[in-house]
Amino acid sequence: MRYAIALSLAVIGLVIACVAKAPPPVVFQIPTRHVDYMKEVKPLLDKRCAVCHSCYNSPCQLKLDSFEGADRGATKNAVYNSSRLRSMDPTRLFTDAQSTQEWRRKEFFSVTDSKASGELNDSIMIEILSHKIKNPESVGEYRSEAEDLTCSKNTEELGGYLEKHPNNGMPFGFPALKPEEFAIIAGCWFRARRGLMPPSRRC
Repeated sequence: MRYAIALSLAVIGLVIACVAKAPPPVVFQIPTRHVDYMKEVKPLLDKRCAVCHSCYNSPCQLKLDSFEGADRGATKNAVYNSSRLRSMDPTRLFTDAQSTQEWRRKEFFSVTDSKASGELNDSIMIEILSHKIKNPESVGEYRSEAEDLTCSKNTEELGGYLEKHPNNGMPFGFPALKPEEFAIIAGCWFRARRGLMPPSRRC
């Protein structure tokens, strides 16, 4: 009996140890001014992110060439899948859904929402950008249709992915964001999720 209990506890401990842990929330400076999305954020995303995240088959279908694409987020569903026997509904931005809620029903998840408060941010986007700043070296290949590309839906999955691929922070294959660039993006989405972005998309 004692042996069975000890064995059970050992198995439970092993399972707990193997569960991926979410990276700690990222500390950032809350902006004290408006950040102009069109003049500051979009040019930065175009220069540093859109080279990979602007096509229909972008990694995780995350399109960062527009505010609507970043707000739509990402999905685990691959555009091209040779093993798929049935066609899937198209996911064309501005065409196949018209609101964030509609995209959520199509299995897209946010990469900008944060559960942390104050000067902390644990969104997928900020976590993976911050990880690259801390681990600037790029090693290996990154392909949008790779089998081990998890398209992390939450920070626990992201933690497991980065533990397995510690040099796969973003932008992959390019230098990390500069501190001032990171501050602009973090500050913009902080204001956006607090409802401080008017129709003009001024963060």
